[in-house]
Amino acid sequence: MALTPIGMLYLASLVNLISWSHPNSDAAELTMDRVRLTTIIPAERGAILDRHGLVLAEDRCSWNLVINYLPQDRSLIRGLESEDGGGLTVEQVLERVQILADGTQIPFAELWRALMVDPRGRQVLRRGLTLSEREMAIQALKRVPYSGLSLEQEFDRVYPNGAVLAHVIGLVGDKGSPKIQTDDKANSGFEGGLNDLLEGMEGKRHTLSVSGDYGVDLALDNHEAQAGQSIRTSLDLNLSEYARTQLVELMEDHQPWRCMAITLDVKTGQVLSMMGLPDYDANDPMQSIERRENPYTGEVEEVGWVNPSRWNFEPGSTMKPLIAAYALQRGAITKEQRFQRFGGRLNLPHRLPRNVITDTGTMPPGDYRAFEGIVESSNIVYAQIAREIGREGMADLLDFYQYHDKIFELVGLEQKFMPRFSPPREAFMKERGPDGMAYTIPNMGFGQGFEIPPLDHALAIASIANGGNLLEATFDPASEATVRAQLFDASTTAYVREAMLGMVNKETRNWLPHRDDLRYCGKSGTAKIRSGPFLNKYTSSFVCYGPYEDPEVLVLVVAYGTSYADRIGTHHFGSKVAGPAAANILYRALELRGSLPTSGNQGLDWNASAATLDR
Repeated sequence: MALTPIGMLYLASLVNLISWSHPNSDAAELTMDRVRLTTIIPAERGAILDRHGLVLAEDRCSWNLVINYLPQDRSLIRGLESEDGGGLTVEQVLERVQILADGTQIPFAELWRALMVDPRGRQVLRRGLTLSEREMAIQALKRVPYSGLSLEQEFDRVYPNGAVLAHVIGLVGDKGSPKIQTDDKANSGFEGGLNDLLEGMEGKRHTLSVSGDYGVDLALDNHEAQAGQSIRTSLDLNLSEYARTQLVELMEDHQPWRCMAITLDVKTGQVLSMMGLPDYDANDPMQSIERRENPYTGEVEEVGWVNPSRWNFEPGSTMKPLIAAYALQRGAITKEQRFQRFGGRLNLPHRLPRNVITDTGTMPPGDYRAFEGIVESSNIVYAQIAREIGREGMADLLDFYQYHDKIFELVGLEQKFMPRFSPPREAFMKERGPDGMAYTIPNMGFGQGFEIPPLDHALAIASIANGGNLLEATFDPASEATVRAQLFDASTTAYVREAMLGMVNKETRNWLPHRDDLRYCGKSGTAKIRSGPFLNKYTSSFVCYGPYEDPEVLVLVVAYGTSYADRIGTHHFGSKVAGPAAANILYRALELRGSLPTSGNQGLDWNASAATLDR
């Protein structure tokens, strides 16, 4: 057989290689050694699924073409060593390399260098072969055995839904921000919290390579890889997709710094959705993360890494239903007890830094019970109710917010990033806190001067919806309710639920979404931010649950850093900013459960031009 032009081109390098590996050379002793090679077999990571089995995260298999360089095992080299006619000629070697080049679609020159001239240990020559490419490579490797080439399986972590639920699902480290990356281990969300179950166990293949004319491979102590366990969660993908669209609209209309939405099953404590914006596409987090100039510092910041659901917030008037229920349950007030409104202006000489509590000017005159104080959202009424509860009682109330650290551990959120609430008990038990701010009881009556975790607040309000049970939150779709405390009796919760129904149905709040087939309960919250980078902006929130007759689902929406007047000309009040999104998410959640007929538009219009505004 005459040498081809390619053969002539590489003849010089081939001669050098033959002289290096000839049996009569010193290097020939190497060919008599036994070399043990260990190949790691990756384990398929378990999938993360929603409550219906829809994929939230999964491994997708790909195949790579790999060369493992061991001179002792390379038959193409050893074939040229033989002088007894049993080996390969130069032309035969060239022919076999050409077969491999054609089958693997690697240029001849590149493959020749990798195999015969410039070996560099283990190399990945091609990644992500298609099925047809893999089949072509298999056929070529069958025709040229013991070439040093092989196909290896690789798993890539894929998040089919992009940014939806990205915060709670988490990331595997090699896809994450350098700020959260920890080697190649999962380190956030479910990926971190459930890593021991998801990651599986890698396999190992030990090969003893024995020299000879063509080499012999003997398999020793092989351990197959064990796939990780797939996890089904309580999350609802379809609901979460819809919730995200509502938050996107909220961000566009009202332009807060961040916002979040939590949806719970009030009877089991199961988390149905936990969304926050800004977020990122989990498949490409570094490129999709939002970079925004902080208006107060002037610095460009990466925003979206932190799950807004773990940011403490001032609950504002969303605290009033819980204050009412707690005061009634403790006997601090009665259902018929009335409180003066002092013309909408209450002076507190010892309240710092401000000594005046006000109500909106649209409230009707007269004395209010706790019931009307919720319907009309009277700060003055609830400042007085809080004083009736007392400082020790308010401290006990906020202890409700210390139950649920475990849920955050599950989703990879460490306690140091998730304080229970602030100020701590010892701070608000004093007239002034250690930072000079006043944590007075009247202020706390309408949800200002302290911060609480959103999930804990949702669970506390859910106790009003479910008849008084403070539940433990869970992401297990098969979990039964775990009652951590019996907070209220049925009579108390019925009273507060009716007041929250009245708040939603007040005629002047016609911007809130309504359907004829559902009555729901709700309460808005608005808290002015008095320190930090968002000084004099607001935290706007809304919590709602339904159906009123037999509540099933609760939704909490919080927007951080809203302005007094936003892009669409509405105000910062929680019912305006967060109310429409929360109510729409509630409707959708009940539709998906089969508790409501599916609406035609899956979203309800609201009137942003109502003359009367509310907290």
